[in-house]
Amino acid sequence: MRNLSLLLLIVLFCACSSVEQLDSALVGGERDAHGCITSAGYTYSQLRRQCLRPWEEGIGLSAATTQGVPLASGAYVLLSDDGTQAELFWALGPAMLLPRSFTPQGPYWQKDGVRLERQPQGWKLYKEERLLFQADNLPAEAN
Repeated sequence: MRNLSLLLLIVLFCACSSVEQLDSALVGGERDAHGCITSAGYTYSQLRRQCLRPWEEGIGLSAATTQGVPLASGAYVLLSDDGTQAELFWALGPAMLLPRSFTPQGPYWQKDGVRLERQPQGWKLYKEERLLFQADNLPAEAN
């Protein structure tokens, strides 16, 4: 009986350790330095100080085209509650915070050669004066 109890304890111990190994080997649970699950599309927002999916909470900008050829895939922008900062998420580089400035034509957010403009017809995002992304304003009834 004692041998049977010892054998049962060994089997239980081995079973528990193999479950732990399975948990650590699961695909799709990768987390970044902030604890965001990147494989599920979450990224850390410096502006909101939380993990989020930019396409669910941000303003979606489509690639600008030149003669029908897309320049890049897309970008998303989050604005701070007071509008003084914009956070840019894009595939062309790391997420970045852009501080707001003003011109007589209206507000813009700019840093390191990247410029986001809100114009009456919509949003435009430039890098080194080249239009990369844009989004038209939605009609009032679509909001």
